[in-house]
Amino acid sequence: MIEPLKSAAAINATAEPQMSEAATLSAAIQRLISERDTHKARAGTQEIELTRLRAVNDELRRQHEQIAAARDHYMRLAAEMLAMLKHIDGTIHDLVHKAVGPNSGIGESVDATLMSLARRLSPKVAANDHVELRS
Repeated sequence: MIEPLKSAAAINATAEPQMSEAATLSAAIQRLISERDTHKARAGTQEIELTRLRAVNDELRRQHEQIAAARDHYMRLAAEMLAMLKHIDGTIHDLVHKAVGPNSGIGESVDATLMSLARRLSPKVAANDHVELRS
């Protein structure tokens, strides 16, 4: 009778490590499942953020295209205005020379007067005048 008791004790001795090992494996599996769920949730959040960032990027790209088109339009207008101003300057210069005459000697004083007027009206001089007036 002692023999059957020893075999039951032996069974219990081998069953305890198996139970402990099974509990450890079960805990490891539960930890892996928990980590998987955490990663799935993080991936879902990142997909939502990626979608939002793509929409923002598309909007910024659209705005950039609009601003570039407006800049190009204003650059064309500025070039046209510069061409018109050069044409006006040339026309005024020609009219003054025709009115005064090429050999009268007055043309040089008119040129000097025009140069003086141009210096007074230039933006750099106008800015310096404002600074001097404030001082």
